[in-house]
Amino acid sequence: MNTKKHRLSLMCAALALTSMLPAEEAEPLGFVDAVTKGKPSVNLRLRAETASQDGRGDSTALTGRLRLGYGTQSWYGLSLFAEMEYTDAVDTQEYNAAGVTGDSTKSIIADPPSSELNQAYLAWGGFDTVAKGGRQRIVIANARFVGDVGWRQNQQTYDGFYINNQSVEGLNATYSYISQVNRIFGSNSEGAQRIFEGDIHVFHVVYSGLPVKIGAQAFLLDIDNAAANSSDTFGAYLSGKAKLTEKSALAYYGEVAFQETGDNNPNDGETLYLHGALTYSFGPYALIGGYELLGADEMDDGEYVSFRTPLATLHKFNGWADVFLVTPPTGLEDLYIGASAKLPYGIVAKAFYHSFSSDEESIDYGDEIDLLLVKGLPLGKLIAKYANYSADEFGVDTERFSFEYTCNF
Repeated sequence: MNTKKHRLSLMCAALALTSMLPAEEAEPLGFVDAVTKGKPSVNLRLRAETASQDGRGDSTALTGRLRLGYGTQSWYGLSLFAEMEYTDAVDTQEYNAAGVTGDSTKSIIADPPSSELNQAYLAWGGFDTVAKGGRQRIVIANARFVGDVGWRQNQQTYDGFYINNQSVEGLNATYSYISQVNRIFGSNSEGAQRIFEGDIHVFHVVYSGLPVKIGAQAFLLDIDNAAANSSDTFGAYLSGKAKLTEKSALAYYGEVAFQETGDNNPNDGETLYLHGALTYSFGPYALIGGYELLGADEMDDGEYVSFRTPLATLHKFNGWADVFLVTPPTGLEDLYIGASAKLPYGIVAKAFYHSFSSDEESIDYGDEIDLLLVKGLPLGKLIAKYANYSADEFGVDTERFSFEYTCNF
């Protein structure tokens, strides 16, 4: 019996010593293997969308988008990724694709046919750092200032350089230099509708080592072929979540930014941005309330200049009817409430109400109701979305409905 115990002790000691020995490092992939053993990607989206704007004919767009990509494996930290994007429509004359194609008398649905190189970049990773150079997707924070406009069929991408470092625990720092913005209007558009050219610097730092997440950011936009969008913006935000009971919690978000027009901007002004939101969740349900301000400033000539975010994923903010993709000269106040619920069969439902008004001149713009249903599937999801904007003193009555299927392989 003692002999068995002695043998068992020796075996345990040997296993412990073995676990302490350094593991043999795997041989890095050779260049050919890194290229040939990469990962392909396929993204398909089919969408039916209708739009009705007062003063224009009704539109129906049946569109499809296909993205085909390929990314190599890492070779001494280096990798390549390339992606083509192709968008087409069943009948382009049934809708107005933002003036690019179709019938200009009909309501706007900004999904024109397009065929383009969506992404192509060289990446390097090491020492808690990721760097990318080339054409790429960039999304900063909640996409309020820089985003990929993921809602539309043609993705917004950027030509430039991106670097992210996370070597300090809890600290995430990003810098991007952008020389060209490839906008959502696709390969058949021209000029500033197709691309923004210039010098754009993006700085973003977020620290998550506290009970609240704190971020700071700066966006320096010098856009040569759309000078009215040139600006310098500096801002900060915080977010957090407090647990109230076992099944309920309160999440909060607050953001402030200051913007001044750029040197080559024909306008001259300084404007303010504010955004505050509260979300009370209880089990599968949530209630949301928020206020967003894109301020305005009166210039010497009596005209107004307003806070702009031309690189944002704009559809995500200020209503899904897309009435406020460009901030009105007198600014924008958006007071909104909403609710969401996780329903049976994996369905998520959301509803929002927006009340829009101006920052200057006390103008009642109008209000909007937005509804959303999402159903997850093994390879993707189904989305049904409805928006109805009722105009008062700005824009026209606008109604939109879309149903889509997106999948990834």
